[in-house]
Amino acid sequence: MRSDPMTDGAARISKETEFIISWFRKHYEKSPPPPPERFGRREFGFMFFDRDFVQRHVAFTKANDLTSFLISQVPAHVYYSSAYYEVPSAPTMDEKGWLGADLIFDLDADHIKGAEAMSYPEMLAAVKKEIIRLLDEFLMGDLGFGSQDIKVVFSGGRGYHVHVSDERVTSLKSHERREIVDYITGTDLSIDWVFPMDPFEKRQFKHVTKVNISRKFPPANSAAWRRRFRKGTELLLNEIAGLSIEAIKDRYPSLKNEPDHLIKKMLDDLFTKRGETAGKDNLFENNTLEIFSSDKARDLFLKFVFEEVKPRMAGQVDEPVTSDIKRLIRLPFTLHGKTGLLVVRMSRDELDEFDPLRDAVPDTFTDDPVKLIVNRKIDIKLRDERFALDGEVEVPLFAAIFLLCRKEAVLAR
Repeated sequence: MRSDPMTDGAARISKETEFIISWFRKHYEKSPPPPPERFGRREFGFMFFDRDFVQRHVAFTKANDLTSFLISQVPAHVYYSSAYYEVPSAPTMDEKGWLGADLIFDLDADHIKGAEAMSYPEMLAAVKKEIIRLLDEFLMGDLGFGSQDIKVVFSGGRGYHVHVSDERVTSLKSHERREIVDYITGTDLSIDWVFPMDPFEKRQFKHVTKVNISRKFPPANSAAWRRRFRKGTELLLNEIAGLSIEAIKDRYPSLKNEPDHLIKKMLDDLFTKRGETAGKDNLFENNTLEIFSSDKARDLFLKFVFEEVKPRMAGQVDEPVTSDIKRLIRLPFTLHGKTGLLVVRMSRDELDEFDPLRDAVPDTFTDDPVKLIVNRKIDIKLRDERFALDGEVEVPLFAAIFLLCRKEAVLAR
């Protein structure tokens, strides 16, 4: 006889939680998650609706055992280890025997500037845009991982995970994974690498040699971070063209405390035409920084570009997740207890058309009507159906589960 979290010694729970648990159970009975790769080498972890602890150090040898656990215990959240172990159920990490781990990247709304002012759909769209850039520019671009070794996972909540199973990275330790994060975020970039110095003239006077130095601007065929700086510089200069010095200082923190006369000199060197072209044109056509009338104006430009462009062009990732070689991460095709949405695994190509509020709504949650009382006015689209709700309403079951899990409604009496 299976145990029941609603009656089997669990803390007293609300009728809304009972309702959610009953439908989560029905979902796992009809649509259990497929086992992950290296299933028997993974540790599993669970959080529950009706218990305050995290259950860890669980392992399964058969997929049916995992399914039986999900049906009998009905966890709110299901996790599995990015690592593979000799004995995944052992109670300590030393006893588990670490064999390797997938390389994991995590990106959610916490990493998106201004997310706190966004609606849930807007937040999901912003995170998706950023995860696509992480994949295309950094992981599959600069680092050269193949699409066959990358899986994208919608977390069921506010973001996405990327799993890289390339055998070249599964044995990497924490500090090596941290170096990958540092590359993506541009942590150790220097001005001297982006804009390298080039000695172009030597003058000898008695026993003293003076070397004049010029700096190179990244050419059009640059790759990786130099290409990003070239593109970012072009965007930045288009932004400031025509702005007053006061407006520039208000908008760009890197210039806030710089003297007006030096900013004016930099702007004149960039935008004032001398003959047919302005300094900006020469910068991009000839890849030279010898367009400035003084070293101070040039150095101010370099500081401005470096401090403004780097954060714009950096990839966004959660460093502790990537560097953790024993991380528990959400198991694909399980349910997220705070939304009722599926944790969905997909390829890079499938990501383009993926809409979480359409494609992550479980098919097992039907259109049967459910009466709710919503806590506030709500306007949201689920399964391509718009819901504008206020007060006591009747909605399809799939929408009811979503609103109840998010605690935006209660069951009507």
